[in-house]
Amino acid sequence: MLAPLFVQAQQIQFANKVLKYSSDLGGKLNSVKRILGKPDAFPQGGTSANAWVAKDALGSAYVEVEFEQAQTVKQIAVFENLNAGCITKIMVGDAAGKLHTVNRKQGSFIRWMNSLQSKGNPDRAYYFNRKRRKIEVAPNVESNADIAYFFLQAPEEKVKIVRVEFDFSLKPGQKQIDAIAISDSEEPIQPQLNLMDGADQLPAAEKFIYAPDIDYDLSSIFVIEKDLFYTISKYQTAGEIHAVDLTNPKEIIDVTKKIKNDKKLNYILGHAAASKTILMGSENKFRRDGDALGFDFFNLNEGVFTYQKPLKIIAYNNYGDYADAFWAKDGQHLIFGIESDLTQGGYDLYFTQPKDEESFGLLQNMGKGLNTAADETNPFMLSDNKTLIFASNGYSGYGDFDLYVSTRLDDTWKNWSTPKNLGPKVNGQSFETNPFYEEKTEMLYYVSFRDGVSVIQKIKIPMGQLTTASQ
Repeated sequence: MLAPLFVQAQQIQFANKVLKYSSDLGGKLNSVKRILGKPDAFPQGGTSANAWVAKDALGSAYVEVEFEQAQTVKQIAVFENLNAGCITKIMVGDAAGKLHTVNRKQGSFIRWMNSLQSKGNPDRAYYFNRKRRKIEVAPNVESNADIAYFFLQAPEEKVKIVRVEFDFSLKPGQKQIDAIAISDSEEPIQPQLNLMDGADQLPAAEKFIYAPDIDYDLSSIFVIEKDLFYTISKYQTAGEIHAVDLTNPKEIIDVTKKIKNDKKLNYILGHAAASKTILMGSENKFRRDGDALGFDFFNLNEGVFTYQKPLKIIAYNNYGDYADAFWAKDGQHLIFGIESDLTQGGYDLYFTQPKDEESFGLLQNMGKGLNTAADETNPFMLSDNKTLIFASNGYSGYGDFDLYVSTRLDDTWKNWSTPKNLGPKVNGQSFETNPFYEEKTEMLYYVSFRDGVSVIQKIKIPMGQLTTASQ
């Protein structure tokens, strides 16, 4: 149930039910239901799986939505996250469904200018779609997002239904609609990020390790004792695991050759200190021995890597070519970022626990409170086994992928607090992924794309600020 939002005596509601619509793409992504609730693609704008897409991008379309409560309306706001400017008619109605026209794009119509858009950041021309995949050039769409504000000539009483009509031929390209809102005030409805408390007061992030140039990607940060491990990979070549001593970070060591195996293991994805066991991942998903997961357990003792066994998961299924994984410090929980029959849309976060000494049980989706129609990936769990940091492009944020924090609310691992954005000191206009939080120093390390190059950044965040994110 969506409760009205009150801000300085302003009553704002976002649509909570679709009554009628012309068409959508069907399926979980870009269905008409994605128009419900608060915006998911603002202020960043651009393409989103969490926005409504009609079948005909150059034809006419309409959507009729209902709000939870009838209220007085002075303003209607339509959040158009891709190629805005096609609204032709607005109608409102009461609970009985009787509609009448209140605006035909005349009178008060205001363009919203996103501060992120006006900067013209060239990094937004790149879209990071999956970890371990080269950054691909994508159409630059950030200047085409807009919020259309319609201010009514006279207040309308007891409004419960709004119908919006579009002529998509007015603008070229695909069209996407993120949300529809009503208000009893003429104060323009602004998109609000759900920020972690104190995010604005964090110190500035520092650049720690740079990739040599744009052809290289950094990923899979993992700190074990005093060494920070990460993977550096070049397009169409095997990645290498490098390590840097955090107490003396001047020297970088290639540790790949120390891992004597024939499975091309390139990623450290978990560490159980009690058993001195690590989980490693491979770029070579489908291996000659028939084991398709591409994940293996190793023992790491005083710098020596010793192969133990492959990771086996009952009825493992992944539509994608890649999977992101994190093995919790307790050695009992594996979290995966994959796409399967149970996925909410794109990549979702799943968990599993040991079934026996040889294998883990079925992967279980971690729930709608965490996963969206877009991609959730790169999970990292703090030692409390409750606080989860992850990357997503399915929530309102600053760029293509932002980092978020959520708290597990019960022992089912399927109920989570509403994810909170880590804020502008962490997240930028391009993408942030691969988080690792080092609890002793309270330092968050993560991969970012800045100035055209993949870079590992670090920022100090008090642990209490992360673990109380749901409060």
